[in-house]
Amino acid sequence: MIIPPNENGWSYDDSTGNWKLVYADKVIIFYEETNVSIATQSALFVGTHEECEEQIVKENLSWPIEVEITA
Repeated sequence: MIIPPNENGWSYDDSTGNWKLVYADKVIIFYEETNVSIATQSALFVGTHEECEEQIVKENLSWPIEVEITA
């Protein structure tokens, strides 16, 4: 489920045993099963692994592209 932001623009979740998915501009910022609290000003989705995978497909999310820096 998407955790809506509070009046200050922050989404917060302190549930245990859930997968947490944070994303912005179609890019995944955080995605793992964790028992720690999370607060973000980006989109926050909390659910099972399968629900998070469905959200990734639904929102057409991707992992950040690693850029190799050469000098």
